[in-house]
Amino acid sequence: MQYKNKFGTIDVLRKSKKFNNKTLAVSMSGGADSTILCYLLANTIQKEKLNITIQPYSGYDTWAPLDSKGVIEIVQYIQNKFPTVDIQWPISTVFNTNGALAPNNKNRFIRPLIEKLTEHGVIDIVMNGISMGPPIEIQQTFQQDPDPSVVDMRRRPGLRQWHEIERAIDSLAPFKNIDKSFIVQCYKEFGIEDLLDKTNSCILPQGNCSECWWCQEREWAINKVFYI
Repeated sequence: MQYKNKFGTIDVLRKSKKFNNKTLAVSMSGGADSTILCYLLANTIQKEKLNITIQPYSGYDTWAPLDSKGVIEIVQYIQNKFPTVDIQWPISTVFNTNGALAPNNKNRFIRPLIEKLTEHGVIDIVMNGISMGPPIEIQQTFQQDPDPSVVDMRRRPGLRQWHEIERAIDSLAPFKNIDKSFIVQCYKEFGIEDLLDKTNSCILPQGNCSECWWCQEREWAINKVFYI
């Protein structure tokens, strides 16, 4: 199904019939991107009357628990919105990064979970909500210009190196060519700002620091959608 607003267009489950009778694993971080991906996926399944199971999965970093603490509440919200869609409870792996923020640090804990779920036939396809970063001139205005080792290069405009979940797992990333303004606009147009409020973009222990790259990206998108 295609979703379009003034900031872009995406396809969620293009050629959707081929996904029938499959279980789609959705990476749920507790952030705005993965949350709206799960919402749009459930909406697509309901509208097109598809027989698809959504299996959320997440990584719980005890060093920064707020990063994914809200996943259960978010999944429950989406379950209540789409009662006819088979949305399973999240499967999580728990770890401690000790503050090592390099982009692949969490993946090294989460990837074994995905590989096991695939190996045992629990999931068929992986979806993630990673999006492009804001235009580079916007990023240059952020208070803290992040070290290149911290911000995933895939999130930078013009550097779309899409090595998703590796090793024999099909992966879909509908947001890979759009930025967070499209995502926040979806919350506005669907009238689910209360769901946006449940999400957390900050990756630091205290949450909502307003200073890290991810908080500033979120603030930029919200201002662009609601206040400009």
